[in-house]
Amino acid sequence: MTSTRSEASWLATLVCAAISVSLFPGAKNGCGSKESTTTLLSPVQAVTTLLERSNGRVDAQLVLISTSTNPHQFVDTARNVQLRVPSGVHVPLISSSPGHYEASSTTSPDLAYVPGGTYQFRFDLDDAAAARNVAGGSFVAVMDAPDDEVAFSVDPPRFAGDTALVRWTPANRFAIIDVRNKTTGELTYSTFDFSQPQFDGSKWARLTSGGSRELSVDTFPEAGSYVVSLCAVAKVSDFDTSLSAELGALSGFLIGRCGADVEVQVAP
Repeated sequence: MTSTRSEASWLATLVCAAISVSLFPGAKNGCGSKESTTTLLSPVQAVTTLLERSNGRVDAQLVLISTSTNPHQFVDTARNVQLRVPSGVHVPLISSSPGHYEASSTTSPDLAYVPGGTYQFRFDLDDAAAARNVAGGSFVAVMDAPDDEVAFSVDPPRFAGDTALVRWTPANRFAIIDVRNKTTGELTYSTFDFSQPQFDGSKWARLTSGGSRELSVDTFPEAGSYVVSLCAVAKVSDFDTSLSAELGALSGFLIGRCGADVEVQVAP
C-alpha cells in the first residue's frame, strides 16, 4: 500500500510539473506541495474573465465545470459569486445559465475597467457531490488589469476553406479569439467555447502569445462575411493558494482589453 501511495504521489508531482510548465507558467502552487497535489486531483475547474470591450462595456464571467465524470458537467451550485472592483465595491455575478455567472457594466455601473487596478473574484462552493468532497469554503482569485491599448488585423483567407493569419498588439499578451459567420451567427472558432462543459488542455493550447496566430481551414468553411473578435489578456494561473488550492489544474483567470471587431469577406 505504501508503495502504491508513493507511486501515485510521484506521478502526481510529475504531471503537475508538466502542466505548470506547458499551461500555467505563472502558477503559485509549487509542484510537490500538498496544495499542488490537491489541485491536480480536484475535478472542479474554474475560468474567470474580465474584459473591456472596444465600445467601453466591461464584462465579467465565471465558468465552473466538474471533470469528475465524462462527459463533464457544469457546476451551478456556487453561491455569493462576487467581483471586488478597485473602488472597493463588490459587484455580484448572476447565474445566466448552468455553470455560468456573469456581470456587465450595462447593468452594473460600478463594474469599470481601471488600468493597473486590482480585481478580486470570490465565490463559495459547498457541493461535495460535484467536487468529490474536495471543494468547500471561499475561493479567491486576484488579478491586475493591464494598461494596454489593443489593436489587431486579419490577413484573410484567399477562399473558403483556406487559412488566415491574425496579428495583434501588444504581442506579449495572450489572445482570446472568436470568429462568427455574420449572416448565421454561427461560432466557427473560439479560444474558449463554453456552450458545452467538456474541458481539457486543448482550450488553453489555443491561448497563445507572440502577436500572431494562424487560423485553421475550418474557421472560414464557406464563402461570406465573418466577424473576428480579439481580446489581448494577462493570465493568472491560480487562485489564492491558502484559500483555493482545491480548484483543479485546468483553472485559469484572464483579464484585458479587446480591439474593435474586424469583418472579413471570404470568396468562394
